[in-house]
Formats: sequence, structure tokens, C-alpha cells
Amino acid sequence: MQADMASIFKSKLTYGWLLAALFLEVIRVLSSRAVGSTSTVIGGGLSDFLLIWSLIIIGISASAVSSEAGEFADSIMSKSVTRFDYLFAKFSSRIIYVLAVFGAISFVLVGLSLELDKNNYQTDGLAYSILLVTLALVMLTTLGVSLSTLAPNTIISIVGLLVIWYFMTFFFPAIGLGVLSPSNISDELSKNIQGIWNKDEWETVVGYGVIALAALGLSTVYFYFKDV
Repeated sequence: MQADMASIFKSKLTYGWLLAALFLEVIRVLSSRAVGSTSTVIGGGLSDFLLIWSLIIIGISASAVSSEAGEFADSIMSKSVTRFDYLFAKFSSRIIYVLAVFGAISFVLVGLSLELDKNNYQTDGLAYSILLVTLALVMLTTLGVSLSTLAPNTIISIVGLLVIWYFMTFFFPAIGLGVLSPSNISDELSKNIQGIWNKDEWETVVGYGVIALAALGLSTVYFYFKDV
């Protein structure tokens, strides 16, 4: 797992993602000094991970296993790694990586936003909002690695996850599943940060948890019996 994580963290994609995201958040805060509020600025920054940076997360997670089919087969044949060890390393490294980037950017975003004149956040609301987006990102990453395990190649797993995520984002509200829609989370973040709660939000937490666990369980069982 350490080697996998080191490879991801040292990639040019990581530096590019961090620089682009930090630049965007600094511009957001600076442009909001006169009229913006803490809840609006932080809510917008957190929403970026659901609506923009999710593209990077999809690419990283959905290529975790399918892009290394040959290397994994060699490892299994030489008995240098078990199936469970390999899959656990993929899930763990991708989730840790995504959350590390999210944590770093969120730390800067919150730190800068707290200096705004219109400081209208509640500590519990801010903590809840960050944890809710964290859960959404864990769910997305878990789905990505799971699809990478199930799909025959990387292109299918990436396209499949893109379709699933953006269907959830734009069409779930229209079919009565708005509590599971990333766009619904994004719309409510500013209110959540102010400590204004939606009575249905517990359904979002439970729903994302169930989706992540189901994807993890299905992919683990499939991978155990999969021919390599």
C-alpha cells in the first residue's frame, strides 16, 4: 500500500490538482471580501469536490485495479501478495489520497474564509458539512475502485462511474432520490454551515454508507473468485 500511495502522491496530477484547487479557493475568498459570507464561500469550496474535482477522483479510483491486471496476475502467481491484501491496498490508498487532498484544501479554504467580515458559521454546522462531503467522497472513491474491480478495462470503469455519479447528481432529484444527489448536498451546504438542518439529511448519511458498503462487499466477493 505504501508504494501505491507514494506513487500517487508524487505524481504530477497531485501537484496540478493542489495548485489548481488552492488557486481557485484563494480567488474565491479574495473576490468575496466585500460582499461574501463565510458560509457561502466555504459551501462553494466544498461543492467543488462534488461537482468539479470529482472528475479527478473518478479517474484515480476507477483505474485502480483494471489498469494493473497484468501486474496483479504476476503477483498472485508468485504468491507475493494475496487477493485481499491487494484489494485492501487499493481501497485504502485511494481513500487516504482523496481525503488527504480534500483535507489540505479544506484547511486553507476554512482558514481564509474565517477572516471574512460576514462571519455567519456555526462550529457544529461547519463540522457536519465537512464530514458529509467527506462521506460523499469516500462513497465515490469506493464505487470507483469497486467498478475498477468489476469492469474488464479502465475505460469502461471510468465511463461507468461518470455515468453513475452525474446521473445521481442531475437526475436523482427528478425521480424522488434527491437525498442521495450530490447536487442536493451542494445546495444545502451553505445552510448547513450556518447550523440550519434538513430533517432528511440523516437519509443521505445512511444511503451513502449503504452504497459504499454494498460496493465494497460485492467487489470483494467478485475479486475473490475472479480468474487472473
